[in-house]
Amino acid sequence: MGFLSLPPEIIDVILDLSLPSGIQGLSLVCKAIHGRARSQIERHNALKRQWGSANNYRTGKLDDTLGILNAIALNPLVAEYIEYLDLWDERPLDEEETEVLDFRGDVDAMERVKDFVVSLPFLTEAGIDTEAWWNRMMQEEGTRTDEDNTEVSCTTITLLGVLPNLKSIRLDPGWQNFNPGAELYSLPLAGLTSIIERSSHVGASRQRPLSQVKTILPFMHGGYEEKAALQSIQPFLELGAVSEVYLVSAVAVDDGYTGYPFEWRTPTLAPQLTRLELASCCMDAEGISELLRHTPALKTFKYSHETKWHGCEHDWNAGTFVEAVARHCGNTITNLAITIDEIYGEIINGVSSLHSFPNLEFLEVDVYIFRGPPVESGQTQGGDAMVPEGETAWCEDDIPCIGSMMPSNIVEVHINTDFPIPDENALNSLLKNLRSQRQERLFKLERCIIRQYTAESARICAERAGATLETFDLAVENPRARKMMPSWKREFDERVSGLRSRM
Repeated sequence: MGFLSLPPEIIDVILDLSLPSGIQGLSLVCKAIHGRARSQIERHNALKRQWGSANNYRTGKLDDTLGILNAIALNPLVAEYIEYLDLWDERPLDEEETEVLDFRGDVDAMERVKDFVVSLPFLTEAGIDTEAWWNRMMQEEGTRTDEDNTEVSCTTITLLGVLPNLKSIRLDPGWQNFNPGAELYSLPLAGLTSIIERSSHVGASRQRPLSQVKTILPFMHGGYEEKAALQSIQPFLELGAVSEVYLVSAVAVDDGYTGYPFEWRTPTLAPQLTRLELASCCMDAEGISELLRHTPALKTFKYSHETKWHGCEHDWNAGTFVEAVARHCGNTITNLAITIDEIYGEIINGVSSLHSFPNLEFLEVDVYIFRGPPVESGQTQGGDAMVPEGETAWCEDDIPCIGSMMPSNIVEVHINTDFPIPDENALNSLLKNLRSQRQERLFKLERCIIRQYTAESARICAERAGATLETFDLAVENPRARKMMPSWKREFDERVSGLRSRM
């Protein structure tokens, strides 16, 4: 029996079931089906417009994630349309409409939402106490205590557990509090773990929730007092489809004081992760190693360092940090950026070689990361400065030429400088043999950009080395912050803004 020979009511059911992913293809089979599917196509387009990009700040209530769940409880098909989800409601507390009349005041509506939640497979199949889960969700209502901070939310986890076609997510700042190893978070962790484990199951007739997530966006601001444990986001890094991660103010430092240690808690890898950009973050070699040893396909790695509250990484070891990156991902990385937003101390050891990145094509660095003795010297700067007995103390004249440090595959280099103070000696050392290195070895190097903040006094130094000077915000009345001088930081903002514009 042909499709069109079926009873009309059965054809309508099939068309209904084809939403959202199959309706367009099915409706194009022939004119008759297209005509029959007119109402389903209109419904599909309306749902896509309304829910393709979802957020929790559409209503007068702050952080209205429960409102999205209510819409899904009313029409479960809504969950299949959400591809981009933004859960960071940045409205100030005084903008909340306190007299909002919505489903929360309707006993039947709330019972419908509860029935929907307590029957979700990620709860029931994992043996999670559904009453305790629902009670936790109700306790979370209206718990925001400042402009940016909420608690780790079972409501948010519930929403994530019903979105099979989600591609991109921005969490809320409450995730900075999430510690998977703490008893306080055992209930939300159980739910999140269940969702993530279910997302990897193969053979299901439909996509599993979170199985399509490709992009994770920042949920923190940058700044000295802003910090979130990298550990808080680790469960999401296990999602099998994640390919791009953008974070701000993530911390992975086990200093027993103000830092947060990082541990990859499962035997899984992040096999699809190819781009990792960490802006205004605070990590040491051990912290970044624990992350990158689980990212075997990484091609783009960009990091800007920022000292965090109470002097976390006041002195920073750029040398061991870059060595750690190379140890785990040196053979796969083609695009590398290491810059500094703010450091209150000194560079303990400087970067002295990039030859462990044989396929590197694009490099961006701050001069600052070279302003310390090489790791192999045995010398250190900072609070625990040390020069081995009988050795001559390292100085900035000892910095190798940037050309001699780079692999022969390099195509483009950007060097950001605070010239002349304090970078003059260091920049001259970096550029001292660049011309000869290009002639003898760096045959693929097309551009070497020296970027100077609000001035052009480094022009002679740059041109003498055969490099091009680029000035940042020269003769601008209100120049942007120094931390925005690296081109990758501006591209980071543009890329994240572009992804958010879909939400």
